[in-house]
Amino acid sequence: MLAASLAVLGVVVSVWRPVAPGLPASLPPQATFDAELLATIAAYRGPRLVLVPLVTVLSVAVPVAVACWPRAQAVVARWTGDRVRASWRAGAVAVGVAALTWVVSLPILVWLGVVHEGRWGFRTATPLGWLRDQVLVAGGRWLAIGLGVVVLLAARRRWPRTWPYRLTAVATLAAGVLVVVHPVLLQPLLLTTTPLPPGETRDAVEEVLAGSSAADLPVVVGDASRRTTRVNALITGLGPTEQVVLYDTLLELPAPQVAAVLAHELAHQEHADVARGTLLTATAALAGLLVLRRVLDAPSVQRRTAARGPGDPRLVLVVVAAAAVLELVGTPIGGAVSRRVEAAADHRAFELGADPAEVVRNVRTFVVRDLAAPDPAPPVRLLYGTHPSPSERIRAAVLAAERAGDDLPSLEDLVAEERTIRHPRAGAAPEGAHP
Repeated sequence: MLAASLAVLGVVVSVWRPVAPGLPASLPPQATFDAELLATIAAYRGPRLVLVPLVTVLSVAVPVAVACWPRAQAVVARWTGDRVRASWRAGAVAVGVAALTWVVSLPILVWLGVVHEGRWGFRTATPLGWLRDQVLVAGGRWLAIGLGVVVLLAARRRWPRTWPYRLTAVATLAAGVLVVVHPVLLQPLLLTTTPLPPGETRDAVEEVLAGSSAADLPVVVGDASRRTTRVNALITGLGPTEQVVLYDTLLELPAPQVAAVLAHELAHQEHADVARGTLLTATAALAGLLVLRRVLDAPSVQRRTAARGPGDPRLVLVVVAAAAVLELVGTPIGGAVSRRVEAAADHRAFELGADPAEVVRNVRTFVVRDLAAPDPAPPVRLLYGTHPSPSERIRAAVLAAERAGDDLPSLEDLVAEERTIRHPRAGAAPEGAHP
C-alpha cells in the first residue's frame, strides 16, 4: 500500500501542477537566425547527431549482448557459485558489465568531449581533467548499479512476492536522501561554489529574490569555467540544503539577463519541482520493478540462466540488461515530463519579474554563443530534449510581452547586440535573417 501510494502520488503531483499556456503557432521575428549561423550550428551538431545516438545504442546493446552470450553466463555461474547468497559477487559482476559498457563507448566519448568540444572552443578542461570528471560520474553510476543489484537479489530472495513494492519505498527514500545531500557531498566533487560577489549582478539577484517567496534562498557561483565556456544555472538540494547555483560563465552576461535566469530557477523552487521529481521516482521504480519481476520469473529466463531460486546471483546479467532496456524506454517519458516542468517554470518566471526582452536575449545567447539548435529534429527532441526548444522559449517570451504590453527589441537590434558574442565560426557580421 505504501509503494502504490507513493507511485500514485508521483503521478498526481506531476499531472496536477502549474503548467504553461499554449504557444502561438506563428514564428516571431525574434526567433529567426541568419543562414550563416544555422550552417555553423549544423556543422557543430552534425557529428553529435550520429555519435550521441550511437553511445545510446551501445549503452543497451553491450549489456544485452553480454546477457545473451553463453560464455558470459558460464563465467558468472562459476564466479557466483551455486550458493544462493552470493549477492555481493553478483554486484561485482554488475559493476563489471557497467564498466565494460563505458569502456566500449569511451573512444566516442573522448572524441565528443575532448576533440570535438576542444575544436569548437567549448572545452576548457585539460584532457586529463575531463577524464577525471568522466570517471567520477561513471564510478558513481557503477557503484549505484552494484549496490542496487545486491539489494535487489537479497530482497527478491527474502520477499519473493513483495520485493518490487518494498524496493519502491527504498528507492524513493534513497532518492530523497541523495537530493538532500547532493549540494553538500556530491556537487563539490565536480563544481566548487563560492558566494556571489558584490556588484551590479548581485544587486539584480537580490532584487529578484526580494520579490519572491524565497528571499533567503542561497545563490552561489559555481566554477564551471574550469570545464566549459557554456552558460547555465540550476537549483539543487532540498529543504535546508536547497540553493541556486549560477555558472561563473553566466556572470559574463549583463545583470538583467542573469536576473531573468534566476527568476526561472526560483520558479522551480516555488513549484517544488525537486520534491515532485523525487516523488516521481516512486512511479518509475514501481513500474520498472514490476516489469523486471515478469522478466525474471519467465520460465525461459530461468532455464537459460539455470537459476535455482528467486535470488540466484546468476540472474545478474538479465537484471543489468533489462535495466538498460527499461532506462532507454523511460527516457522519452522523462524528457516529456521535464519539458513540461521547464515550460511551466519559464511561464512563472515572467510573473516573478523576468523581463521578456531579457529572456529573449538569453535564449538567443544559447543559440548564437553555445550553438544550440533553434528547433531540434523530432527524434532528437524525443530522446534528448529536456527543455522547450529555443524557438518555443522565445515564442513564450513574446506571448508574455504581449500580455504585459511590453515592447521587445527588434530582430535588427538583437543581431547588432549579438555581434560580440556570436560563435567565432559563425562570423561577426551576419547578412539577412532566415527562420
